Amino acid sequence: MKPHPQNPDDSALRATTARWTVRRDRGLSAAESIEYELWLAADPRHASAMHRSTGAWSLLDRLPESAAAPILAAATRRRSFWRRTVAFGSLAAAAALALGLFVWFSPTVPTEPTAPTTFAADSGPRTVALSDGSLVQLNTGSAVVEQFSPAARRVLLARGEAHFAVTKNPARPFIVRAGALQVRAVGTAFNINLQAATVDVVVTEGRVQLAPVTPAPGPTDPGDHLPARPVLAATSPVAPAPALDIGERAVLPNTPAPPPNLAHALTISRLDAAEMTRVLSWREPLLRLGGATLAELAVEFQRATGRRLVLADPALAELRFGGRFRADDIEGFTHLLATTLDLDVERAADGTIVLRKKNPNSP
Repeated sequence: MKPHPQNPDDSALRATTARWTVRRDRGLSAAESIEYELWLAADPRHASAMHRSTGAWSLLDRLPESAAAPILAAATRRRSFWRRTVAFGSLAAAAALALGLFVWFSPTVPTEPTAPTTFAADSGPRTVALSDGSLVQLNTGSAVVEQFSPAARRVLLARGEAHFAVTKNPARPFIVRAGALQVRAVGTAFNINLQAATVDVVVTEGRVQLAPVTPAPGPTDPGDHLPARPVLAATSPVAPAPALDIGERAVLPNTPAPPPNLAHALTISRLDAAEMTRVLSWREPLLRLGGATLAELAVEFQRATGRRLVLADPALAELRFGGRFRADDIEGFTHLLATTLDLDVERAADGTIVLRKKNPNSP
């Protein structure tokens, strides 16, 4: 029996579907979302093709790295493999097909470690695309350093806060170092806030594995200069901590040396919808107040603007507010507070804003 001739239209549909699968996984922009919806509505076959492709793509989350590496190598050598796969007969076949799609349409894997690349957000939040297609949203004053290799995708959070939307690739884990903590992912999304006292990790999609790291020789304090290449060298995880699932948060004291027992040093909790919104509010142009206290809002405005809001009177800290406000408009927010609550506003040379109740005896 002769094989059924391949329809050129089917090949084009598979190619377009695979591209949308990869793009949707790393996160669509507003313009891409509109384009994607129009493409889906143009032909009923498009939605069916996306459903099949998404099912195969999701198998990558459950594929062990030990199994992914040889499959990826085979798919790289024979990129036409997925064209000849006519059915998802087993988990291995479906996973291999998804990996073949990934290899075909994702950026080229480097054959040797790349030079470190620095991305910083000094004047305001920004979004950058790493060389593998992963997206990183940087909060104001934050910086990351990328150095990828054939075996792993390593990123250093040198300072500040960043949200990572990771492109799937089980054979090349995505590893972010923040202080003494290592966050390991395959294809997921998470937020890391590196503060002077703590390292705060929140998972917004999928799951991640946490582990301590052994600092490599070389500079470790970014200061005004980002760390040199030795900081991005391979680390030695020991006593891995529990994995974090979507909606979970882990907080670790930010100490120069990793704790002897990371699992005991971590504080792990589950966030409700309101807490998750507050943690990620810096990513949105509007800050959803949602009944937050003024003390909580002071922290959020500092995250968004880099300016401190100091409450000189303890009673002010417990005041609660609703509605929405621009996260980058700390001047407008404090002016509103001053006029509605009859407060005094003082501004220091370093940009700090101090709020205090007016003295009833003052003129």
